[in-house]
Amino acid sequence: MTEHRTSRQTGLGRVAAALAGASLALVTAVGTASAATGSGNGHPDFAGQARSAGLTGSQAKALQARVGAYRATMGGTQEAINKIRLGDSGVVLLALPGEKRARDLNASGGVQAASYACNYHHFCAYQHSGFTGDIIDSTACADTALNNGWSSGGSWINNQTTGTKARMKNNQFKVIYTTPGAYSSDSNGNWGPVAYIRPC
Repeated sequence: MTEHRTSRQTGLGRVAAALAGASLALVTAVGTASAATGSGNGHPDFAGQARSAGLTGSQAKALQARVGAYRATMGGTQEAINKIRLGDSGVVLLALPGEKRARDLNASGGVQAASYACNYHHFCAYQHSGFTGDIIDSTACADTALNNGWSSGGSWINNQTTGTKARMKNNQFKVIYTTPGAYSSDSNGNWGPVAYIRPC
């Protein structure tokens, strides 16, 4: 009789463990879905940011597609509807649809600045001439891949420590251009032959 109870309890224990595992899997799946939509606790609400920034559904979708293209080339983590964190190397900030200059949005979607400033110790690459379009803001001495869509035009600001030079490389990592020492800038460059930027 004792053996029968033990084996029955063991069987019930297995069923309970299986149910607990299934519940955990369901909670994990729901949590993952919430994170993807930005509705989970502690995750950015990208849809809310898009609404606060005045974007239509189609504009938000187009912006997200552009974010996806950058991440496919450069990796990183999306922090806002138009911002990707590249680990310790810097950030990518995308211009909102219909706007020439990138704006940094806070977590609620409100505008922090009318345009993005290239701070001291940073090297900023702009997609288009005149310091417009999407921005790659580099803060570490490492090669940063350019997005495939940067095929011509462009501009940059070298606001690093005085005298520091940035290097631009082709797809074989060969240096093809070295900037003048900081502070320096070029409002009308050409990203066509450039595949990587190294800010030092």
